[in-house]
Amino acid sequence: MTVREKLNIIKRSIRFAEAADKGIFRRAFVNIIPDVISTFSGVFLASLVIDGVTGGKPVSYLLKAAAIVCVIELISQLIRCINNRRLQTHDTLYKRNVEGSMWRKVLNMDYAKIEDIDTQNKLDNARNYGCYNTNTGLPALTGHLTGAAKGVLEMAVGFALAVPILFSHSVKITDLRSFMLSGWGVAAVLAVCGAQELLQSLVLIPKSDKIMNKVYTNPDILQAERERNFFQSHTIYEYRNGKKIRLYSEQKLIERKYKKAISLITNEWSSSFKGMTRLLIVMYFLDILANLILYAFAIFRAVNGVMTAGEVVAFVMYFTRIQWALEQVSQNVSSTLTKSQMWSQVFEFLYIPDEKYKGTIPTEKRDDNEYEFEFRHVYFKYPGSEQYVLQDINLKWRVGEKMALVGKNGSGKSTLVKLLCRLYDPTEGEITLNGIDIRKYKYEEYMDLFSVVFQDSKLFSFSIAENVAADTEYDAKRVEDCVRRAGFSERLDSMEKGIETCLYKDFDENGVEISGGEAQKLCLARAIYKGSPFIVLDEPTAALDPISEHDIYTKFNSIVGTRTAIYISHRLSSCRFCDDITVLDGGRIVERGSHDKLLNNAGAYSELWAAQAEYYKDTASELFA
Repeated sequence: MTVREKLNIIKRSIRFAEAADKGIFRRAFVNIIPDVISTFSGVFLASLVIDGVTGGKPVSYLLKAAAIVCVIELISQLIRCINNRRLQTHDTLYKRNVEGSMWRKVLNMDYAKIEDIDTQNKLDNARNYGCYNTNTGLPALTGHLTGAAKGVLEMAVGFALAVPILFSHSVKITDLRSFMLSGWGVAAVLAVCGAQELLQSLVLIPKSDKIMNKVYTNPDILQAERERNFFQSHTIYEYRNGKKIRLYSEQKLIERKYKKAISLITNEWSSSFKGMTRLLIVMYFLDILANLILYAFAIFRAVNGVMTAGEVVAFVMYFTRIQWALEQVSQNVSSTLTKSQMWSQVFEFLYIPDEKYKGTIPTEKRDDNEYEFEFRHVYFKYPGSEQYVLQDINLKWRVGEKMALVGKNGSGKSTLVKLLCRLYDPTEGEITLNGIDIRKYKYEEYMDLFSVVFQDSKLFSFSIAENVAADTEYDAKRVEDCVRRAGFSERLDSMEKGIETCLYKDFDENGVEISGGEAQKLCLARAIYKGSPFIVLDEPTAALDPISEHDIYTKFNSIVGTRTAIYISHRLSSCRFCDDITVLDGGRIVERGSHDKLLNNAGAYSELWAAQAEYYKDTASELFA
């Protein structure tokens, strides 16, 4: 990455941080002036007292000077204290807003993108470097900018106070001794001390940052960090995993995986610290050498009567601060340039482009639900894959039709539904709604046409009503009606708060734990509540017991009503109530027709039916032998 590219990222980072918390830099810069005043006022007082004592100044004069300096220090501390409280308050605001920009991107980006592992990696890196990593992430930007600005101000003040001391006496140059006591001698000493600082700034510090950056950008380390965070957040601290971990004695498995990730991170950092330590030793040696030169030079000038005792103290302290300030400027500038490569990962995620075309045609609002969908020679393969999951799919749904999609695992059933709902777009061919390519419709309006219940549908740790309505505002009577229609009546009646009952115990100690089957019923209730003209049920009864499953089947027509429905299932016996059955195999439609017709065809459906019937028969004989 070139310097220009790094500077562009820094500019973007500054704008991003300011947008997340307006005034973040202004508040941080407020501390600079009281910090610098506090630093130099103490040195000035020490010099004044020493010269006052040695020069026979009255005690009242010294006390007055000390009082003035103390008042200045008190005011500086008050300003800093008040401002630090504001900084702490706004730190939470900054992180909340940055995190908000992350999840808004997740919620609104193309589904095909968020499902991609590369996007998941970018998201983890963006959250880390955007919110939580205070050492190398964007939260460090404010500290680096204020650190550099403070260093520049301290150098300016230090030189302004030190120069009068150095050039207060005019010396005629006649030999080496007089040269060292003259202004040229001062310039020579400062040049030597400045040279070692430049060596550190331009060579040693960038080398140290380069070593650190190598670790921060190491893909193996990034993966290990993701694994460590996964084990902590989603495995160890996720209480719902507790039963499984104990029943299968997975403690050793988790511990070994966790230790492997930690070991990789530790070893890489340990190796980098060795190289950084060598550089630090060199820098410390150079700092000590520079200080020795400054002390020797100050003592030499004092012995020769060019500086007073107080001026010696002031000179050494001023130039020690100047030296430290130069290091701070160098380190902060170098670190800002180096870490900009990490900050760029925030923008790599936030600016992932959406590739899905979103049309402008509004979907027609029809009271009669006269919506006709058709697949026309549709082919599809997932991004990054060369293998087609669906091939030459031609399919039309008649209004109000109940159709089942059946087939072996991997035959493309769920993928077909994802294309219908525009979670993905076809690789080839088109899908139409009332004769118009669905890509031409307004995306949000088109999505409103569907109520979908996937096999792995999830519920949030909110109230039952909020989960069903997918909103904080809802029609309570309608929510309860949908919940009961979905077969959840018996459990609902046992809950004191009814539909206001909170699910799970993440946020409410009185929250209730529900079974997988009960969760599936509530997901079905959510689909009913949405009331879309097209309903898709992807294995909706997989987690239900036989009685609940039978209850859902017998009520299926009343649940769906006049809406068009697609029902996906591995259990062929559950598809008999459907008007039409489509059989997929290897990504192609191999059969289509009614249950009786397909059985008589003696094809793929008939083979699946016979195999399942034999399975049920064998299982029953084993269970009841």
